[in-house]
Amino acid sequence: MPATAAMPPSESAPVAPASPVRLAAWRVDAECAYAPVRDATRSARAFMEAQGLSRAETAAWELALVEAANNAVQHATGPGRRQPVRFEVLCDERGVEVRLTDHTPGFDWPDDPSLPEPESESGRGLFLIRALVDATEYLRGPGANVLVLRRMRELSEAGERGGMRDDPQELAQRLAECEAALTNMTSELASSYESLTALFRYSAELGAGGDLKDFAGRLVSDLLLVAGADHAVVRLFHPEPPRLELFLTAPPGDRFADDVLLSHEHGCTECQALATRQDIWFKPVGGDGEGGRSCGGASGSGLTGICHPFFADGKPVGTVSLVREGSDQSFTAAQISLLHTFVDFLGIQITNARLLEARTQARLVERELEIAAEIQRALLPASLPSCPPFELAASAEAARQVGGDFYDARPAGPGGLFVVIADVMGKGVPAAFFASMLRNAVRCLQPLYAHPGRLLTKLNRGLFEDLSRVDMFATVQVAYLDAVSAAVVTASAGHSPPLLCTAEGRMERVDAAGLPLGIEPGTIYEETRMPLAPGSWALLYTDGLTEARAPDGALFGEARLTAWLNRREGLRASATARRDDLLRTLAGYRKGTPAADDETFILVCHRP
Repeated sequence: MPATAAMPPSESAPVAPASPVRLAAWRVDAECAYAPVRDATRSARAFMEAQGLSRAETAAWELALVEAANNAVQHATGPGRRQPVRFEVLCDERGVEVRLTDHTPGFDWPDDPSLPEPESESGRGLFLIRALVDATEYLRGPGANVLVLRRMRELSEAGERGGMRDDPQELAQRLAECEAALTNMTSELASSYESLTALFRYSAELGAGGDLKDFAGRLVSDLLLVAGADHAVVRLFHPEPPRLELFLTAPPGDRFADDVLLSHEHGCTECQALATRQDIWFKPVGGDGEGGRSCGGASGSGLTGICHPFFADGKPVGTVSLVREGSDQSFTAAQISLLHTFVDFLGIQITNARLLEARTQARLVERELEIAAEIQRALLPASLPSCPPFELAASAEAARQVGGDFYDARPAGPGGLFVVIADVMGKGVPAAFFASMLRNAVRCLQPLYAHPGRLLTKLNRGLFEDLSRVDMFATVQVAYLDAVSAAVVTASAGHSPPLLCTAEGRMERVDAAGLPLGIEPGTIYEETRMPLAPGSWALLYTDGLTEARAPDGALFGEARLTAWLNRREGLRASATARRDDLLRTLAGYRKGTPAADDETFILVCHRP
């Protein structure tokens, strides 16, 4: 490789001999990436060994070059990443000069790099480089920067050295500082290895289910080890009432076991961290007992630590506190970073566990609703009774899986038919439960089927206490169809009035006043008697039919329902055919809009 001229020595550089000396040069351009520059440092060391440098010298040079080259790769940005890192080595009998060219933005090289604080994440590389060589220069340029490193060669057995660089005391101090830096770096490397191993293990477990507390316990135990802490406290946030509840401690059974209510009256560290969404440091409580509460109310002296709150989708999940006992040494920046990373894994697993629990609970509820819907369908008549000359058809569609509507039809004496339709306030399981109670109560009043008013009066009196206790009510329409007299006797408890259509197409609306069941215990229900001549139709329905909505929100309404019942082409159809036609009419009006309420109706036709 072509040799390059040596740079003129600076004031701190070794003094060159007056007589000519043998000069050896080496140069290589390495790709701006960690692996290529690492290979280049090995090649540089091999070149130096070929020039007779000792193993101790070449090892020191390799370490210094590794730090310098890694910085050149780490801080390269944009086009600089596409430029090579150049290594140049000049070696003679007196010393070695290395020039490393980088394409980073550059920085101001400190005059005397000192050993950084243990919690600092940077600065050790510059200190090591300066400790391993005799002189450094960092020349910044608009397109590239050159780091120049110089070091005198060790004394050979046959020659003299151009003066000692340091006195023994200074050299011993620098060696001690270098050893301390290397010890810290070794410790960090070991901790990083342990941390990465744990993180890979926890990554594989995320979303795999299993026992959450076991996962959290193992994670927190590993965190104690890599962060050098004595205690860890994990508390989870519960919104009702707002509190931080102890989840686990490490070691297990530790003394930090009280739950903390999230109140401004409490000065606990966890509460403050959760409220401010920031890490909170706490220091040892003074010997005089002052210093306030810390770490969830534990007020023992000599506690130093940090509390980290964590969140999911912006909502609080909990806090993790790391505690050192009997020490005032803070956690390093690397240890705090590990705390954040480990807790992120814990937060993900807790969120996954809660989602899994919610999905499991939702599946259980869904299954229970399916069973409830099956039971409710079983409570409806499997088939409607045959009671000539009356022909019946009915339908019940719940807005949810279960609802509060029901209907029933029962033979009542010779030539008589009793029908009932009801709507319990609300939807879902509570309404379905009371609908079931109402059905059973009605069936127990069979002797009163021919007297709808008396039946409703007794029904209201019997159910009032149960309905009023839970602030519920039910609307009910009952009718007794008398084939002998060709009449219908009705009574209503606040229900939608039935519609009657004669064979001639005349419409009648049966208005019978009466409070819903469960409003007043002493309500007396009146009866209305109307003729139901041959060829006539009666429609009993719940308000879900008239409140069916089109996509634009318009209600189906009673007027449309009346017009449908009075259609001439339907008067001679069977009850089943008319039932199916009404269902199609309602579905066509909604055009895919979900039903807002349960839709239940009974059609009755008096066939000649």
